[in-house]
Amino acid sequence: MIDPFDRSIPGYSELIGWPKKPLFPEQITEICLYRDGTVVVVVSGDIEFFFERSLGRLCYGQSHTDEAAAFIKKGSSFESELYAYLEAARIRLSADAFAISDIKLFNDCFARAKTYAGV
Repeated sequence: MIDPFDRSIPGYSELIGWPKKPLFPEQITEICLYRDGTVVVVVSGDIEFFFERSLGRLCYGQSHTDEAAAFIKKGSSFESELYAYLEAARIRLSADAFAISDIKLFNDCFARAKTYAGV
């Protein structure tokens, strides 16, 4: 597998492809709110993303302190693919599997990230 990270700027990695193959159908398996305000989303295949707190940008990893954390490369084809994947997974969110407050939290963060990305 090709390295999906662009590490050309030290300390500012960007993800340009899936770190692991995503599973279909699209599914969010976990939504977590950390004490520091970081919202983490785990999708099928145990792929973790978080919403960066200051701008709301979608990032890869558990948090900004995660050694493998990376921004999603803005304007990349991967970014478009990821947002489409997450949108399909968002539609499938069910009150049977998640608290309504968790679904609202994800929807709010996702809408803010989409605004930042311009998708």
